[in-house]
Amino acid sequence: MARRIRYGKGKASIEITGPQRKLFEQALREVAGETMKVLEDEIDTRMAEAKKNWIVRYGKPITTKSGKIFVRKEESKRSVDKFTNGIRIVDGGKAIEGFFRNDSPYAYAIKPASYSKRENGSPSTVAEGKSLANETMWKPAKKNVNKLVKKLANAFIADQKKKG
Repeated sequence: MARRIRYGKGKASIEITGPQRKLFEQALREVAGETMKVLEDEIDTRMAEAKKNWIVRYGKPITTKSGKIFVRKEESKRSVDKFTNGIRIVDGGKAIEGFFRNDSPYAYAIKPASYSKRENGSPSTVAEGKSLANETMWKPAKKNVNKLVKKLANAFIADQKKKG
């Protein structure tokens, strides 16, 4: 599993690695196996959708004074490859949460232009001038939150039944 496991949130958080990571993951699966599965499935779905709709640089069309159009090639910094995800242990170990993000320092500033394309070469699904991160990551996640809450509630109940 390429997923990260972190304890805490923000700059005060730590990443759990090495043999401790295996212990934490095993403990999480024993205590909240169904909940972990729902979180991981949702994170994977959200991340796949965001990556599918993320734009990359191909080139900018330039029109010369004579009216000739050519494409000035631009090199992509491949922010589409900088997505990470994981599970955070928060509230002093009383709660877990899933996360996904784009670790590119400029990811939130990306705004598609009229000529922007996705990685597969098709036109951008995000309107010109809109925030790419907001439109591909956060809006779809917010739209799906009610279904996710129901799934998590059912998973929590299933986990509690296993204990008792």
